[in-house]
Amino acid sequence: MADVLTDRASLARAFYRLTATSSTNPGLIEHDSSTLETLYQYLQYGAWDAQEYMIDSGFTDRWLTTSSALTFSGSDASDGGRYASLPSDFLRLAGDEHRSALRYPNGQRWGSLGDFDDRHAYRGNTYWIQNEKLWVAPGAAPPSTLVMDYHHQLATLADSTTVDFPTQHRALIVAYAADRASNDAWLPGGMEQAAIISANLMKRQREAKRRARRTDGPKKMKRRASAGTHWW
Repeated sequence: MADVLTDRASLARAFYRLTATSSTNPGLIEHDSSTLETLYQYLQYGAWDAQEYMIDSGFTDRWLTTSSALTFSGSDASDGGRYASLPSDFLRLAGDEHRSALRYPNGQRWGSLGDFDDRHAYRGNTYWIQNEKLWVAPGAAPPSTLVMDYHHQLATLADSTTVDFPTQHRALIVAYAADRASNDAWLPGGMEQAAIISANLMKRQREAKRRARRTDGPKKMKRRASAGTHWW
């Protein structure tokens, strides 16, 4: 589909249009150690910014991944719990304190997500994220088949690979990339260009929020769970 944004090369052309620049702009390439290094950085971080915005806006069915069975290291006595390394492409858990991201392979949920700040108070089947590890509290009994549902981070963009992003919202990547560029000193156009970039970002964000619902049903308020996991 030549008429829509697909890969890094087409995103780059859209970036040039939005910022009124080109691949030979002196300010853009002045400090590059490799060809178009700065441009590619803007686009890559813009893609990650856009991905997180999409998930926050309600596209929670995108970029879902299930880990292999988790293997825990450490000990309660020496480490205050046990831990499993997060996958290298981990972005965020696909769950919260009301709906656990950890489960048996058959879908049955396991444990409760806790707050990192309260980690030393937890006992039993509670878990939290700390640095690049998923921890379980002292006394937890995770099964050997336990898996984790999570959102994976977008892979590095390439010129010949279609970006894993909803087609109608790929302009949001460009909008975030240009917004990052507008905060650097090199970008031409002054305040007027910065205002155009800011207005474009807000427009793309509104579009994403408007299209977040995937059914015709009205948006519903969910009742908070009145009880959690208990141990007797």
